[in-house]
Amino acid sequence: MKIAIMAGGMGSRLSNPNKPLINICGKPMIERVASTVSVFGRVYVVTTTRHAEVINWSRKHGYEVLITSGAGYPRDMLETLHMIGAPILFMPSDTPFITRELIRKFLAMSAYITTPMITLMHERDGKTDFTGISLVKKLVLTQGIIPWTSLIIPWTIELLNINTQEDLKLARNLCS
Repeated sequence: MKIAIMAGGMGSRLSNPNKPLINICGKPMIERVASTVSVFGRVYVVTTTRHAEVINWSRKHGYEVLITSGAGYPRDMLETLHMIGAPILFMPSDTPFITRELIRKFLAMSAYITTPMITLMHERDGKTDFTGISLVKKLVLTQGIIPWTSLIIPWTIELLNINTQEDLKLARNLCS
C-alpha cells in the first residue's frame, strides 16, 4: 500500500509553516508518524515548494517527496492520487501519537466498506471532526468529489492533532 503523509499546510495557527518538523518527545512530528505507518507500505511525503525544510528532511530520511499546489487538503489529496494512483492511505503529519494498532483497526474496518474512500472521524465533547486519515481504495469522482464513508470513533490521545499552542502544550506535557 502507498502511504501519503500530508505535510503541506500553512501552519498558520502555530505561526510555523514547518509544523511537521516541530519536536515532540525528542522527534519531529513527521518522523513519529512516518515510523508508525512505514510498516504498512511505501511512504511518500506530500508537501509544497514553500516547505523547503520539510522537503530536505524527507529526502534526507529516504522518503519520496510529492509536490502539490497547496490549494488545501482535499485538493492536495486529489493531486496525489493523480500522481501515484490508489490505493493510498492518507495521514496527517501532525498526529504524533498515532499508533499502528489504531491504523490496523481502521484498515480492518475499511475492508468491509465498498465506497471508494473511507475517512476516519472522531467524536469529542459532542462534536464530530475529521482526523485527516483516509483510505482511498480507487479514484472515482462523482460531481468532482470522491464518494466516501465516514467511520466515527471516540477521540483518544492517539488522535491528537497539533494545530494550536494549546495542542502543542498538551503534547509536550504527555512526553514528561
